[in-house]
Amino acid sequence: MKKIFTALMFFAVSSFGSMVFAAEGDAPVVKGNIEVYGAAKLSVDVITTDAKTTGADASLTKVSSNSSRLGFKGTETLNDDLSAVMQLELGVNYDGTQTSTVGSVSSATTNTTTGTTTVTTKSASIDKISYRNSYAGVSSKTIGALIFGIHDTPYKASTGSLDAFGDTMADYNAIVGTVNGTSDFDLRAMNTVMYTSPKWSGFQIMAATSANGQESDTSSTGNKTEYSLSASYSGGPVYVALANEVHKNGYGSLDKLGYKIDGIKVGAGFTIEGTKLGLVYEALKDGVSDSNNTRNALYLAVSQKLGDETIKIAFGKADDGKDPNTKTGATMTALGVDHSFSKRSTAYVLYAKTKNDADATYGLGQSGAGGAYTPKAGESPSVLSFGLNHSF
Repeated sequence: MKKIFTALMFFAVSSFGSMVFAAEGDAPVVKGNIEVYGAAKLSVDVITTDAKTTGADASLTKVSSNSSRLGFKGTETLNDDLSAVMQLELGVNYDGTQTSTVGSVSSATTNTTTGTTTVTTKSASIDKISYRNSYAGVSSKTIGALIFGIHDTPYKASTGSLDAFGDTMADYNAIVGTVNGTSDFDLRAMNTVMYTSPKWSGFQIMAATSANGQESDTSSTGNKTEYSLSASYSGGPVYVALANEVHKNGYGSLDKLGYKIDGIKVGAGFTIEGTKLGLVYEALKDGVSDSNNTRNALYLAVSQKLGDETIKIAFGKADDGKDPNTKTGATMTALGVDHSFSKRSTAYVLYAKTKNDADATYGLGQSGAGGAYTPKAGESPSVLSFGLNHSF
């Protein structure tokens, strides 16, 4: 990975002299057909853990990278209708290795002689380069694009624009696409083949599949697979989306061999005169009876632009699962203010809290390290976050 990153940096530096800079707010373009883009999305997060374990910290302060990235993309015209397309996008983390004695606690043991509780820590090595949407393919103006590689599933992408606090510690993935801190339905899938149609009067479809690179002919129950489909309409102030995704035979963490789990999601957005409304409803259905993975969720967000400031508020709710013996529901609330310095730079402050039922472990922020926090069952963490986003 370090060799790849060094090569990319050498390419970027050696090309700097032939880089053409477009108008303010646009991405710089390397001589030829390669566009360079990126975003630094850093925040300082003060988390109140609500930890119940004896000896665990009541608060945690950390720096988060929040999906910061560096990307290269290009288009090569093949004829009047067809183009070759490529993209290499890397996740860049500025905040080093994160180690915590709270959140994602794997185990806790108590010495019966001294009464001291020892909490086992979990480290997340986030000071590494990771792959984001990276692919190659062809794009036709009349029939759409076909790409191969790593990409957000259509299910994930269908409602991303409705997340008022995307790429922050108040990201809607604390609830949407997540079951008890496991974000199986917010995937950037590998080994993906994806088709994206042109927009027909605002209507567009996307379809993708991924076999996860683990094909085998030794099991009668089938291979690990994922299918994802979305249909959306965008016209004037209105956006509407419907999406479905299926995981089979242990593709994700929630499904298992011989079973599948289905996700269905409906989203709607409305924008007028600086006011934005977003609504998402999601239903996950497990193939196992009385499963807590079968649950419904709702997300609602409202934002209002007032000059250089944008005031935002959001509410998310995950219902209990189907196990009658456990309480796995949760709610998430968020409030924040953004200040726009320019087209490329924004500062913000936000407060978010996730309130868990006795057996729930829903957390804060995005899935994965670099901008997330997952509590133990029944704990209700909150966060005060100060952030700065800069893109090019």
